[in-house]
Formats: sequence, structure tokens, C-alpha cells
Amino acid sequence: MVSKMSRHPFSVYLNAGEYVKVNGTQDGYFPDFGHHVANEMGGVWLHPVKLLDGFWLKVTDTERHISVWSKSDSFENLPWGSRFKYDHGLGHIPVEITRTQFAPELEKGFVVHYEIHNDADCDTHLSLELLARTDLRPVWFSEEIGIQDGEEDTAQILTPRTVLAKDCDHEWYVLVGTDLSGEQVETGKHLFGPEFTSGNGTGIKFATDVTLAAGERLSFHVVIAGSYMSREECEQTYRTLTTSHSHLLKEKQALYEQIAQRAELEIEGESTINEVFAWVKWNNQWLVQTVDGIGRGLTAGSPHYPWWFGCDNTYALQGVLAIGDQQLVRDTMGLLREKSKEVNGNGRIVHEITTMGVVANPGNTQETAHFIAFVWEMFCWIGDVELLREYYPDCVQGLQWLLEEMDPDGDLLPSGYGIIEIAGLNMELIDSAVYTVKAVEALMHMSAVLEERENHERYNMLYERIREAVEALYWCEEESLYADAVAAKKDIAPKVSVMAALAEKHGIADYREYIEDLLAGQSEEEQERGWLLNKNWVIVTPMEAGIAQADRAQRALASMRNEEFIGEYGTYLAALYKQGMMTISTGAHAVAEATYGNADAALDLLNRMLRSYSMALPGSMSEMSPDYGCAVQAWTTYALAVPVIRHFFGIKPEAYHSHVRLEPVIPTAWAGKRMRLRQVRIGEALFDISLTMSAVSKLHVEIDNPDAWSFAFLWNGQTVESSEKHIHLHI
Repeated sequence: MVSKMSRHPFSVYLNAGEYVKVNGTQDGYFPDFGHHVANEMGGVWLHPVKLLDGFWLKVTDTERHISVWSKSDSFENLPWGSRFKYDHGLGHIPVEITRTQFAPELEKGFVVHYEIHNDADCDTHLSLELLARTDLRPVWFSEEIGIQDGEEDTAQILTPRTVLAKDCDHEWYVLVGTDLSGEQVETGKHLFGPEFTSGNGTGIKFATDVTLAAGERLSFHVVIAGSYMSREECEQTYRTLTTSHSHLLKEKQALYEQIAQRAELEIEGESTINEVFAWVKWNNQWLVQTVDGIGRGLTAGSPHYPWWFGCDNTYALQGVLAIGDQQLVRDTMGLLREKSKEVNGNGRIVHEITTMGVVANPGNTQETAHFIAFVWEMFCWIGDVELLREYYPDCVQGLQWLLEEMDPDGDLLPSGYGIIEIAGLNMELIDSAVYTVKAVEALMHMSAVLEERENHERYNMLYERIREAVEALYWCEEESLYADAVAAKKDIAPKVSVMAALAEKHGIADYREYIEDLLAGQSEEEQERGWLLNKNWVIVTPMEAGIAQADRAQRALASMRNEEFIGEYGTYLAALYKQGMMTISTGAHAVAEATYGNADAALDLLNRMLRSYSMALPGSMSEMSPDYGCAVQAWTTYALAVPVIRHFFGIKPEAYHSHVRLEPVIPTAWAGKRMRLRQVRIGEALFDISLTMSAVSKLHVEIDNPDAWSFAFLWNGQTVESSEKHIHLHI
């Protein structure tokens, strides 16, 4: 458990069930913030609808005539919720307040528990005012399908302690209530707490007077229930929360304990990575979003990207497989697949799906290729042949889209935008090319499993051709790096002004000169060649995907182990800019190093990334290192779990054969330290794996293998096999 205030004055937190997401700041307030829905990304959301801008508690000492909107002095982040403590923030009022809150995992509501303790040695007379501000409005991009926010929320007082609000134009409801005794209740647009919040909502105020004896504690709850379907559902949820909140909390705590025990990491003497690994798994669960009628899946990040993405998930779900949540993988992939078929119908995978079900971008080139490659990865971990058979036609169609519609010149390198969405970079990009190679390789393996012999032979030949094409065109011999993009000089020249303007916006004054020098060094107008336009982090993808020639891979990785590419917290998004890092850029770079056996370099990158842990939100690493962007980001699961589980432990599953290859790549800093992974899930089997590398590079292996799967251990050029239920080996 992490228990400390962030060092940032405006640091958000996230409380999350699979339905409700709550974002406020760690001082207990709910300021307006965000850009997708301007000033509306915080508050209480029941996606695809916002319920509340926030809620606040005002405390008045009626004898001393001191009145304070309570602002917390400390914030405690918990896997299942959060806790705020108020003391000094209450001025001279002699009470302490604790506020504990959580979102039940599968209910459309939120529960807040307040406890007020009288510290004085005499009676304290208080006036308490609970203020909630509704704002029933739709998620970003809803206007594109004609769903507009109603002009006002209407409020109905049901009892002196419950108020129901409704959007005037839609069946969107929020019910706010409390078990705090009293008879004073009021609603109205004029009612605000300590913060003015935008939107078309209304205020709800509950007030009461209490007297606390010396040392007495007052305990009460605030319950928030919502529905985007009906009043009846909203009221039923409220009844469930009020009668069962204690049970729902225990249920949620048990779930998070189960998550902690799944793929539980313990590196002897490495408490930081052990702790972060547990929190990354919990963070991952926070980002699961269920919307009735649309589906369940892993969203990209909170609070700025609380919806589903193709490219984010093709990275993040690799980590989710490794930590054992196969159902989340199935659900997310199913949502992406069905929405892509509905909107595109040609194999193209969508980029962005809002929780209203709107596709904001039909898909960048990279994510279709990466999706196909991931289908094979999913099959290797889950081992369900029927699942593979279900996805295979979509993968075939997706490759056709890549190599036909997106490859007009027929060079096997699809064009279009990749994961780097920079204006002008819609050409034959390195990540799209690399993942197309992996897509072909995946279809080669799929067709073999499905016994499609002709297709297998065709994909096998295509794989060799496309891999050679990538090596031939993207490798830059002089720089010992792979290029960002392949294009002819005549196609780069018209983009210079756009790219230079963007660079200048980021303070890179000499970027135009850099590009013009590149163009001046190339006399051939029509010939395609590789260009190092920005030295974006995706130039590591040939190594991350394991398709680079071994000697080139080592040269490229060595060329990137310097301050041009790597900063204090990890790998720069673009070496020419050196202005930002992300957990994805650092994680992919770490995977690239580990893939080619460079465990020490991989661990160095992970350790840099771990420096950002808890900087903005205790228990989390921000999307943008070290401390901005989304406070919680899905692909961080990839960035930590994939290097550790697939490479340091070396787990290469073949679930469909009840077989696992173990090819560990262990950092020298972990020599002599026991490395344990408990309850690793592959297929329907669970394994406990323990590795210890000695100072002389001998490996001691212990595996609890209750289903007697076959294991192949590759270490120092040796291969040892075993299918014992309790494996003990010295290699």
C-alpha cells in the first residue's frame, strides 16, 4: 500500500469499478479539467454518461463561528479505493475527518464513508452541509451521432435524504442520498460548493446540525447511484448500495487480493519492482470498462482516454496475457473485432471507440498489423483452437487490406499512419512494416495449426520476402539504426513545412535545416529509401518484435544506449526532440534489449521507468514520464510484465501443446537472487516458477507443474526437458 501525498498541487486520483469511474484531486476536491470534453473529464462517470461534477462537505463550528469547506491534508491510495484525512485543513475546528470511498466492482454506483471525530475535551456543536453537483452529459464525440447534452438537469426530492436528478432530454439518472440524520434538503442551479463547475447540472444540498461529545465519532455515508437506461434501474442500484455496501466492499477487497496473487512476482531483495508489479496489476483492473449494449474491455488511460483503443490494446493485452487475465483479453479483443467489422468490414482494425460506441478514427495502419500478430500471441497463451478459428478469417482479411489497399506500390510495405500520430507521417512507417511482418508470421503459424497447407506455404514464402524487404529498405548502415520511414525524396519534400512547423512548436528551431540536409544528400527523386526523420522510439520495433538480423539488432541497440535516446526516466519519444518519454517507449525499448539477450540494458531501462512510480499518483506510473498525461495507463502493463515474464523469466507458452519453453535472460544484478512467479496462468494450467542464477551463470530451476505439462529449458546453449509435476533442475 502506498500512503503519501503527491508532490504536485493538482494531482488526480482514480477510483474505479467496471462501471463507475471517479476522478478528483488528492486534496478531496473536484476541479474542472480536461480537453476532450472541455473541463468535464473529472467527477463521477458512469460511462458513457457523467453523473456528478463532484461532492463536498462543509463544516461549521456554530459556537466559534468558523466555517470551512473541508480540504484533505493527506491522501491514501488503496487498490480498492482511497482515503482522505482532514485535520489542519479544518482551521481551528477541533475535529478530525476521515473520508473513505470506493466504487463497487459491478454496480453502477459509488459509496463514500465519512467519520468525524471530536478531538476536544468538551462538546462541539457543528453544522454540516453535504453538497453534490450533478452534470448528466454524454462522453466525448457523442455529438457526432446526434446525442447532445440536455439544457438542464431536473431534480426531484424523494425524501429529506434522497434526491433524484434526470437529464431533461435523455433517460439518464443520478440518485444521491445519505444516511446522515436531518431534515434540511435543497436543490437548485444556484447551489455550488467551494468550486464553480461548468455544465448544465444542478446542486443538491443536505444539511444538519449535530453535537459531538468529547471523543465522540459520527459516521455516515453518501451513496451515488446512476443509470443510462431507466429510473427503475437507478433506484434499484441505490437500494443495493445502501443495504449491501459493506458486503460489496469486502467483495471488492477479495477481488483485488486475488489479482495480487495472480502472477505474483517476488525478486529477492528487490522490493521496489515487486511492489510496482503488484500495483500495475491493480491499475490494470481500474481501467476495465463495461458498458451495457457495447461490451467490456481495457481502456487506454485515466482521466484523459477512458475508452477503448486498437493500438493501445495490442501492446497492453500482451501484458494482460502474462499476468493471467485471459477473460479480459477475450472481452477486449471481441469488442475491438466486432466494432471494426461493424464500422469497416474490410479487416481494418479501428483506432478509437468511445464508450458511447462511436468510432472516432477507423484505424491507423499499424494497429491492424499488430492486431493480427496479437491474435497468435493470444492463442499461444490461451490455447483455444476454436478461438483461433473464429479470428482467422478476420486476420486474413486484415492482411489483404494491408497489402492491397494500403500498399498501392506493391512493395509489401503498407502506407499510412502508425502509432506516432504526427502530421505528415503518413507514409511507409517502420512500426507498420515490422508488425506487418509479424502479421504474416502469425498467419503462417495459424494456417499450420488449422491445417491449411496451401495457405501455410504461401504465408511462409511471403514472410521471407517481407522480412527481407524491411531489412533492405529500413536499415541505415551509416547510422547503425533502423529508419523511421521509407519514402522517395519527392514524397518527403512536400511534408517538410508541416513537420518543421510542428518541431518549431516544440522548440526545435533547427529541425528544418536537419531535414533539408537529409534531402540535399539524396539526388534520386523517385527511389525509395529509409529516412531518420525524428528518430522516433518505434525504430526499436524490429528488435522488439525479434525480426531484426542479430548483428544489426546489436548494433542498433548499442547505438541507442546514450543520452541522445535515453533520459532520466526512460526512452525519448523522439531522439531529435528529447522532450518526452512514455512507459510504452521505455517498455518497448526494454523488450527489444531483452529479446536480443541484453538483460542488463533492459533492466536499466525499467529502473529508469520505475523512478516515475508514485510521482503523480501514489501506486501508479503516469502515461508521460515522469508525472503528466494520464495518471494511470494501460500499456504500462506491457512495459513491465512483458520484459519481466516473457524475457527475464523467459516464458514462451505453447498452450495448445500443453508445452512451455523457458528461455530466461537474467540481469547480472539479480545473480544469486531467487526469482519467483506464483500462479502463472497458461491455458487452464497454473504454475509456480522459481529461478536462481548463480554468479557463474548456472541456473537452478524449481517449477510446481501440477498438470504435468512438458517444459523445455534453454540455458547457456543447453536444452533440458521435463514433464515432472515438481521440477528441480540445475543447468
